[in-house]
Amino acid sequence: MPLPHYLFIAVVLFIASALQSAIGFAFALLATPLLVFAGMPLTDTVALISTCSLLQSGFGLLKLREFVPWRLSLWATLVRVASLVVGIYLLKKLSTSGAAQIRLALGCVICGMVFLQLLLRPEPKKSRHWLWGLLAFGGSGVFSGLCGMGGPPMVIWVMAHDWCNEKSRAFLFSVFVMAIPIQLAMLYLSFSSSISRSLLLALIMTPIVYCGTALGLKIGARFSKEKLRFLVYATLLLIGLGAIMPSLLKQ
Repeated sequence: MPLPHYLFIAVVLFIASALQSAIGFAFALLATPLLVFAGMPLTDTVALISTCSLLQSGFGLLKLREFVPWRLSLWATLVRVASLVVGIYLLKKLSTSGAAQIRLALGCVICGMVFLQLLLRPEPKKSRHWLWGLLAFGGSGVFSGLCGMGGPPMVIWVMAHDWCNEKSRAFLFSVFVMAIPIQLAMLYLSFSSSISRSLLLALIMTPIVYCGTALGLKIGARFSKEKLRFLVYATLLLIGLGAIMPSLLKQ
């Protein structure tokens, strides 16, 4: 792999780490399509993104651990892990498709996630019916296994609660930290050789992820979540539409 390729990966991981630590999600939504479009196989990308997201969430959790609702986080993790099996099965099917089909699928997932978060903006309440949590955490596991983009369903659920910014991010970080190691084990059992290379690359990129996380935590403390989300949504829509349009123009 040439040096410019590694530099591109480092820049993508730095920006994705900063975004996720600032608003609690968007690591995979941003990094996955960019790395796949740059030529990295989807399975390798999911493993790399999941490992870096684990590291980034761990750094963030250390800073915000006092805000974590641990009992709720454990329940969310159990549901998320149970649904990972479905997502990884779908990943196996999608990974055998051509590059154009993979880009189209990722573009549709990204645009769908963004529109879902824009449309579903429930009034924050102290608590929600447990069925909503089951749906959100189950959907998170499926999309996490399929393409590493498991954050948005949980973000929508978190936004439906009247939590402070610190508690919202701490909850998301804690679930990622508990669920991703199990996801990586499943990926290794399914795609062992390529996953090993991605895990090693993620460890090499650890300083980049840490620096991005530190920057994102400062940004998240200074700016409102709504302004940051607007910028992220606009960027993701451009990426998603950029992935979809080539396939549509060929029709």
